[in-house]
Amino acid sequence: RLAEQPAFGEVLGPEVFPGTHVQSDMELDAYISDSMHTANAIVGTCRMGPLDGAESVVDPNMRVIGTMNLRICDASIMPKLPGGQAGACTVMIAERAAEILLQGYK
Repeated sequence: RLAEQPAFGEVLGPEVFPGTHVQSDMELDAYISDSMHTANAIVGTCRMGPLDGAESVVDPNMRVIGTMNLRICDASIMPKLPGGQAGACTVMIAERAAEILLQGYK
C-alpha cells in the first residue's frame, strides 16, 4: 500500500496493471500466473562463442560452427540475458551482421 500514501499523490497516475479490481493475494497470484511468459527475452539458444567453446553455436562473425554459408543474427546468439530488454541488443547484433556481410562483399 506504499503507493497509496499521500506523498505519492502528485506523481502517480491511475493503476494500469494489474488493475484496481485485483486486490487479494489469490487475485494477484492468478494475475501473475495468467500474464507471465518468457517470450520477451528468448536469448542464448544459439550462443556466440569461440570455435572451440563447448556451448558455442556461432563464432564471433555469427557463422554457424560446422556449416558453410550460414549465419544467425538475432537474439539467440547472446550468450547471456541482458540486464534489460533484449530489443536494443538485437538491433546492435543486426547492425554488426550487416557490417560483417558488407565487408565480405568489398
